[in-house]
Amino acid sequence: MINLTDYFARIGYAGTTTVNKETLFAIHCAHAFSIPFENLAIFDSNSDRDYPIRLDEHSLCNKLIYQRRGGYCFESSSLLILVLEQLGFTVVRLAGRVQQMLDHCLALVIVAGEKYIIDVGFGGNGLIEPLPLMLNVEVKQFSESFKLIVVDDDYILQVLINGNWSKLYSFRLTPYLAIDYEPLNYYISRFHPVLTHNRICTLPTPEGRIILHNDELKIRAGGQTPRKTISNNEYPQVLKDYF
Repeated sequence: MINLTDYFARIGYAGTTTVNKETLFAIHCAHAFSIPFENLAIFDSNSDRDYPIRLDEHSLCNKLIYQRRGGYCFESSSLLILVLEQLGFTVVRLAGRVQQMLDHCLALVIVAGEKYIIDVGFGGNGLIEPLPLMLNVEVKQFSESFKLIVVDDDYILQVLINGNWSKLYSFRLTPYLAIDYEPLNYYISRFHPVLTHNRICTLPTPEGRIILHNDELKIRAGGQTPRKTISNNEYPQVLKDYF
């Protein structure tokens, strides 16, 4: 069992645990603003390990809660899923495609007869709040806007960037078990063309996002994105200050 007191302290949540829409939105938002997307453990790993990222409850809690680290989608969203299940929410694990392969973790939550997509582990312009499973409806979430469309049998999550709708990823409502994520996670941690070649940390803010991509720090706010090149000596302090 996850120690919910410690988890709530980690994300700065002091609300109720009642199974309703308000609790779902509040926890999702607090998690998104507190636990960054980061793939640094891939580069910290030793080649003789089976794989560097583990998805069991103990490992997720140790890394994301007690070590105050972040994680990529299969870590961060998996932790949120476990928390919501423990609270009594109905959660259906899903998988999405950012590239051509299945390489993304998200979930469907059903509460009071309504369906929402939850996702706290997308490294770019990802969701901050749950997104209603409704088509062609623009949903504003702080400084960003999202909508879902359907192409053939695929749901497509889009984000509005500079007046144009851009695809983030596609998914279907095929349910997965937690164990199904293991081979996908193995691929992500060893062979993903983006995550195994770039050190990435991102964290949304109410005004925009903080993005550290290799040695470039970008702080997006108010329509502006100043950039700064980070030296190797500065890198640990930047992680501490921003993430």
